[in-house]
Amino acid sequence: MTSIHLKIATAQFENKSGDKDSNLSVIRQLSEKAALQGARAIAFHECSITGYSFARRLSREQMLELAEPIPGGPSIRRLTEIAREYDIAILAGLFEKEGGNFTRHMSVWIRMD
Repeated sequence: MTSIHLKIATAQFENKSGDKDSNLSVIRQLSEKAALQGARAIAFHECSITGYSFARRLSREQMLELAEPIPGGPSIRRLTEIAREYDIAILAGLFEKEGGNFTRHMSVWIRMD
């Protein structure tokens, strides 16, 4: 019987509320570090892209501005670029909007292929 070993990294960081660019930059750095240490996948915490706890104070309009369509939103495109660049699968979270009128927090699994 052949055994398969899969190294999976987990990561948690102090995200910046509502600052997706900054949070995606940290996700990039941690994904690179994990890949260099041999991980084939990395899992980040809930709403790691958008932040989470601050959202309860946002209006519906602000939530819709923060949220993105899945798939096809800019954060998903950036995660896909990161996954391909470092040949690592990524699990990360953000707020999703659907049809411009619905939001919820989601975790997305981005493969490198």
